[in-house]
Amino acid sequence: MDYLQTRPDADINRLGAMGISGGGMHTFFSTCLDTRIRACVVSGYFSPFKNSIFAMHHCTCNYVPGLYLFGEIYDMAGLIAPRPMLIEAGSRDPIFPIDAVKESVARARAVYNVFGAQDAIETDYFEGRHQIGGARAYDFLWEKLA
Repeated sequence: MDYLQTRPDADINRLGAMGISGGGMHTFFSTCLDTRIRACVVSGYFSPFKNSIFAMHHCTCNYVPGLYLFGEIYDMAGLIAPRPMLIEAGSRDPIFPIDAVKESVARARAVYNVFGAQDAIETDYFEGRHQIGGARAYDFLWEKLA
């Protein structure tokens, strides 16, 4: 992002991020930490740690050791609020179960509500596995970054 800020052909005021799985994790945490990211799409990642990262074997790159001591993923959404966030999830994702994702989204909306922005979290639940759905993602970014 620092590099993009130096480019005359990049509009840093319209910076968005999108990723699936480990890319969804990277997108989520990058957006938590850098307010220059104005909107994000997190695909195949947004469930409580207990239902995914801690429930099965995962690549160690999907979790920051000790992070759970500070809060759950939906708590950390408060670092993004009130910026727009779209959560994508496949109905048959074996790694990030859809019911767990829905639980996280409901709790993240409660966090966003503190900022008066509960509607800034959108969802795209689609029929599929651990993949990008894309039906809403590209339009979402286009609209939110206009």
